Amino acid sequence: MIIQPNSIVFDSDSKKYKVIEPLGNGAFGFVYKVQKESDNSIWALKTLPSNFPSQEQLQAFINESSMAINVNGQNAVRYVYVHDGSTYPQLPPYIIMEYANGGTLFDLIEKAKKKGEFFSNAELLNFFHQLINGMEQINNVLVHRDIKPDNILLNEGVIKISDFGLSKIVQDSTRQLTFKGFGAIKYMAPEGWKNEKNTIQMDIYAMGITFFELATLQHPYNLKPEADMQQWQRAHLFTAAPSPKTINNAINSTIAQVILKMMEKSVTKRYKTWDEIRRDLMIQDTPVTENTAVIENLLNIRLVKDNSIREQQLKEEQEHQDRLLHLNTINYQYANEIYNPLKDFIDEFNSRYTQGKIRISSLGSMNANVIETKIHLLSENVLTLRLNALSDKDFMRDVPAEFSFPGEKRTFRRVVRPVLNNKKVLAWGYLKDHSNKGFNILLVENPEDSTS
Repeated sequence: MIIQPNSIVFDSDSKKYKVIEPLGNGAFGFVYKVQKESDNSIWALKTLPSNFPSQEQLQAFINESSMAINVNGQNAVRYVYVHDGSTYPQLPPYIIMEYANGGTLFDLIEKAKKKGEFFSNAELLNFFHQLINGMEQINNVLVHRDIKPDNILLNEGVIKISDFGLSKIVQDSTRQLTFKGFGAIKYMAPEGWKNEKNTIQMDIYAMGITFFELATLQHPYNLKPEADMQQWQRAHLFTAAPSPKTINNAINSTIAQVILKMMEKSVTKRYKTWDEIRRDLMIQDTPVTENTAVIENLLNIRLVKDNSIREQQLKEEQEHQDRLLHLNTINYQYANEIYNPLKDFIDEFNSRYTQGKIRISSLGSMNANVIETKIHLLSENVLTLRLNALSDKDFMRDVPAEFSFPGEKRTFRRVVRPVLNNKKVLAWGYLKDHSNKGFNILLVENPEDSTS
C-alpha cells in the first residue's frame, strides 16, 4: 500500500494516525503531517525504502532504529514508532516522529544568504550550543552518520536534530550514487571515505561543516554543483578549509578556531567529545582586559599561519597518496601484463618437465618504485627483468619560451614526459641475461586500462 493523504497508519500500540498532507520529500522518501485520532495531536511521518539489498542489512537497520527510539532530549527529534514493514505488512516502512513546524537549518541558511546578512556571534553560539546538546543526546545512543543542515529541524525557535538511526540507508544510498544519497558526501569525514569504523568524531566533522555554513553562509569546500564523487573525496581528504574569518570577519577567533578543529582531517587532532567543544566555545566568555584586543589580533594572525601550514601538509599528503596510487597502478599492470603470464608459462613448463625446474622470484610490494624479477633457467643462466617507475618530477625540463625579447633567452619549467605512439611511458627498464644481453622494455599508459 502507498501512503497518501487520508491513509491510516499505526504505532506500536495499534493507535491510529490519519495522514493529513505531504510536507515534502526527504533523502529516502516522503514526509507527511499526520494526526493521532485518539487526541488529535499532530506528528510527522517519514516513509523509508522497502527494498533492502539483503536480510542482514534489513536487520542492521532494525537494530539501529530500535536504538534510535531511546534518544531523548529537547534538541533531538523524538521518535514515537519505527515500522520496519513486518508488523503491518500492508504498509511500507515508516517513522512516526515529533512534528517540527519551522523548516530546516538549510532553509534558515538560505534565507540569510538571500538577505545577505551573517548571523551574529550571539546567534551562532545559541545555534552551536543547541546542536551540541542534541548531538550529545544522540551520540549517547548511536552515531548519527548523516549530519547536514537538511536533517536539522526548527520548532518554535528550538533546534531539533533528525534522521538519526538511518545510517545504514545513508551508506547504501551513497554507495549506489543515487541523487538523494549523493548529498551526504558533502559532509563525510575523511575516515568515512576510507570505510573506517563509525565514530562520534565522524559526526563532529560533519557538524563542523554545518557550523562553518552557519558562520559563513557557504560550504567550506565550495565545489561546483556538477562536482563528482572523486572531487568531493579529494576535497575532504586533501583540501584545507579556509578560516571562517576570511569570509565573515565579524565572527570572533574562538568560534573560528573551534570550527577548524572540528573539521581537522586527522582524527587525533579533531575534538573527541562534544563537551570539549562546549568548553572551548566558552573561552570567549573570559573577562576582557587591556590586552584582549592585542591578543585577538595575534590570534587572527596565527589562524592565517596555521591555515598555511595545514595547506602545505595536505598538499604533501596528497602528493604522497597520488604517488602511491601511481606506483600501485604500475605494479598492478606489471603483474597483470608481464609477471603473471610469465609465471603461468613457467608453471606449466615445470609441470610437464621432469628433469628440473625453472624458478621465478616472487612479486614484491605493489607500491615498489623499482620492480625486479629474476628467472633462473635450467641452463643456470639468470634472466633479470627490471623496471623503474617514472614520475613527472623526473622529467622537469627548462623549455625555451615561445616569446622573448631580441637577445634574451627566456625559459620556463615544464614536464616533458617520454611517450610512445602518443601514450605516456609509465615505466622503463630491461630484460637481460647474465652476460648483459637483452632488450629494453617500456610500460605505457592505455586510456582504457593500461597495456604494455
